Amino acid sequence: MITAGLGEARWDTMYTYYQIEAMMRLAYAERLKHAELRRTRRLALRRSRVRMTLRRAIEAGLRYGIDPREVEHEFVTTLHQVTSR
Repeated sequence: MITAGLGEARWDTMYTYYQIEAMMRLAYAERLKHAELRRTRRLALRRSRVRMTLRRAIEAGLRYGIDPREVEHEFVTTLHQVTSR
């Protein structure tokens, strides 16, 4: 009888380890998913800021007669700033 109880305890312990491992895998998968969503959101926000900056530069250029080479320079400068972050 005592050995049967120990066997059951061992089985319960193994089952518990299995449950813990399964929960850890699930938590890890969820963290990976959330990290990917954060990266995607950050990239979209960065692109949006680049577009807004370029739009403002072009609108200002149109108002004040900016040279197309200056617009190109502003575009390249903005892209370098964004990609260096």
